Amino acid sequence: MTFKQLIDPKYSSEDYFPINLSVANSFWDKNEVSDIPVFEKYLQEQRARTGKYVAHGGYLEQRALYRKSARFQSGVVRDVHMGMDLWAPAGTSVHAFMDGIVHSFAHNDDPGNYGPTLILEHDFKAKKIYTLYGHLSISDMKKWSVGFRFRESEIIAHLGKPEENGGYSPHLHFQIMTDMKTYKGDFPGVAATEELENYKKIILDPNPFIFGNAVI
Repeated sequence: MTFKQLIDPKYSSEDYFPINLSVANSFWDKNEVSDIPVFEKYLQEQRARTGKYVAHGGYLEQRALYRKSARFQSGVVRDVHMGMDLWAPAGTSVHAFMDGIVHSFAHNDDPGNYGPTLILEHDFKAKKIYTLYGHLSISDMKKWSVGFRFRESEIIAHLGKPEENGGYSPHLHFQIMTDMKTYKGDFPGVAATEELENYKKIILDPNPFIFGNAVI
């Protein structure tokens, strides 16, 4: 399996670099990661440091990002990120992971949520898997319909602006599930530590799917 282009194919795998948004990064002890100008400045500094452009990462990362969000702090604290994020400017094209049909979609518009969200269903090695694309542009939603087929690498959406993507610096949240349960247009993307063992059975590590050979 070769490198999968989830965003604008002008960015090759050589343009990607990992970014650390975890609670272990002491930078976030004194700087607020959810403050978009602060985060964007940090992102630009990391781009300059690495000479690369697309920041990526986040699977099973315990994040500082959720420390001040009522959405993730009320009740059981959820702060472990279950997908992969790819950080690029608003308007960057988003591409289908592989051939698949639209399973469902929704505008999850409450603060801190995904904003416009698309879920595709795929046949992979005689099994069903599902891919979630979050923080997209509202304008893309008009071309989605349940059952519509997208081909691998076809443009399915574009990254949304903060005012439409749940309130985040522009990025793609990408997640792979083996079971949608009863969800439509949505699926948990941040979990509590005590939920991890159950979620890890359903939400797969996207890294081998994007950067290498995947086995399920």
